[in-house]
Order: sequence, then C-alpha cells, then structure tokens
Amino acid sequence: MKIKMLILVFLIVYLALSLPALFGIGLVIDWVPEATVIQKFNGYVLVGLTDNYLFKCVMAGLISIVLQLVMSKRQRN
Repeated sequence: MKIKMLILVFLIVYLALSLPALFGIGLVIDWVPEATVIQKFNGYVLVGLTDNYLFKCVMAGLISIVLQLVMSKRQRN
C-alpha cells in the first residue's frame, strides 16, 4: 500500500464527512447578530472538523483501506 495515497484518501473522506457541519447545518451561530468573524470561524470550521471525530476517523480509515486494496488488486491484474 502506498502510504501517501492512503493519507490523501483519508483526508479527502474526512473532509467530505465534515462538509455538512462546515456549511453550518445544525449550528445556530448565524442567528446571533453580535457574532464576530472569529466566533463564526470557530463555530463552523473548528466545531465542524472536531464534531463526531471518532466516527469520521473510523469511516475514513475503512474507506481508504478498502480503496487501497481495490486499487492494488487492479494493478496486479
């Protein structure tokens, strides 16, 4: 297995799983008119990336390993 490809796929899948939270789905920070840019950044990006991190890590790890196994099997044939 190529470790660079494994890490790249892991990061892409992790970010894809974090997209709903990054776009603010489920957060109510926009309803507060006094929210600063830093508070919105913290609310969207940091909380979006760290919310349910264990589930995201497990899913991204499984998907990246399966994808690597499929790609290596295709290269052998």
